[in-house]
This record gives sequence, structure tokens and C-alpha cells, in this order.
Amino acid sequence: MHYPELDSPFDGIHLVDRPWFPYLCTEVEHWEWETQGDQHYNFWVCLGGEGYLSTLGQSFRLKPGMFFIFSPNQKISAAHTSGERITRFSAHFIPLSGATVLDRVKNFPVLGGEVQSLNIMKRQIDMIMRLAFRRKDEMLLNQHMYQLMTDTCSDGNTSTDVLLDPHVSEAIRIMRNDPATVESMDALAKQLNWSRSHFDRVFKQQVGQAPKQFLLNCKMIEARRYLESSSLRIGEIANALGYRDIYFFSRQFKHFFGQAPLAYRRSLQQD
Repeated sequence: MHYPELDSPFDGIHLVDRPWFPYLCTEVEHWEWETQGDQHYNFWVCLGGEGYLSTLGQSFRLKPGMFFIFSPNQKISAAHTSGERITRFSAHFIPLSGATVLDRVKNFPVLGGEVQSLNIMKRQIDMIMRLAFRRKDEMLLNQHMYQLMTDTCSDGNTSTDVLLDPHVSEAIRIMRNDPATVESMDALAKQLNWSRSHFDRVFKQQVGQAPKQFLLNCKMIEARRYLESSSLRIGEIANALGYRDIYFFSRQFKHFFGQAPLAYRRSLQQD
């Protein structure tokens, strides 16, 4: 992992817009994010939830305390996988050297770092957001945001378990994009040219849950999407997700969300 040399030539920032508030902007549970890239840099921190993020041909585990600094025009995709909702803090900025705008900064982008103390970072973010809400003291806001980035990118903020193995990344892609195509974990492991035991061990170590559980989470997230945004019948949704037994599908959905699929759809119509 590469960290920027913040002493030279990068010694300040100009915020392009107000930092995204980390609590009010908490995303929905089945959050997905994809961008073709902005024209400026983006400092991005995961404060809650579990998921993964892919960029520049690599995939990273998202978990509280992970941070990135994305370069201009960098393409990014990310998704929530389990647990509480993804909560993130981000700030779009332009790096400065004195009053000079820098088009490039050595060792940017920063990918897959992890802060040493999430609580300290949250306190710094709270201070930044108080300044942002006041809509004055722009220079002070920029200074505090720059300080947060320099603290975050210090030498101690390294992590060894956030960059996903390419095999694990491919397994995630398959299970997220089309979970119905996964006939069994044995078949998926074989497709990746791994033994089942090795696949189970490495996937759980890097993702935080067994691949079988991850696949079930993906199916339930997709099921809820279908119920919220399509007119497909319950049996059609079950079939689209690879279930041969509609009743088994309904039981799993109720176990996850506390309501059977039909009851969940009716509750949406009442809101």
C-alpha cells in the first residue's frame, strides 16, 4: 500500500464542496456505488458496515476504519454485503502547494488503508462537520480537512487484510452479479481452480463470513430489490434467484427480514 508524501509538494487543499455528512448520508442497506470518476480527488472513509470496493483492477474489503484517496477520473464500484448499513464520510478536494493547484500528487491514489483509531477519526470528523455547518471559516475548514488526511495517511495506518485475493474478488463478483448461477460452493471453487477447503478458508478470512452465507446474503438483497422495484410474482423471484422451492425461499426471506415476501411487498404499498 502506498501513502502520499504529504510534506512535499502537497501542503494544503481546497474543498470542492461541503464534506458529506457521515450520519445523515447513511446509505440504504442494499447500497451500491459506481462512478466514472470525478474531476477532483476524493477522500473516502468507511465508518460502518461491511462490503467491498473495486477500482483499478483490484478489490478491497470495506469495513469500519478503511480509507481511500481517489484520483481524478478514477472509476470506482462498491457494494454493501452484510451487517449494519454502510456509513461513509467523504470530501472532494483539490491539492495545493501554497497557492498553486497541483494536477498530480506523488503516490496518489491511496488504496486500502486502515486507520489506527476509528474513535479519534470520528472526533476529527465531528469537528469538521461543525465547521461545515457554520458555512464560514472556509480557510479553517480546509486546514482541518487537510490535517485529517495527513493524520490518516501517517506511516502507522497500514493494513494487511483489506486487499482481496483476485480469486475471492471474482467469487464476490459472480455471487453479487448473478447469484442464481452458483449451483454449489464446490462448483464455484472448482471454477476458481481452488479446492473447496482452501476457498472456504481464504474467503472467510478476507470477507469475514463463509462463502455460503455470503451467497445467501446476496440472494436476499436481490430478492428485496425485486420486491421493491418489479411486479414479478413471488415464485418468479424465487426462480430468478435459483430457488426450486418457493416455500424454502419464503422461509429464508422471513428469517432475514422478519416478514414473508408477500407481506413485505404489501407493507411497501401501505407506506
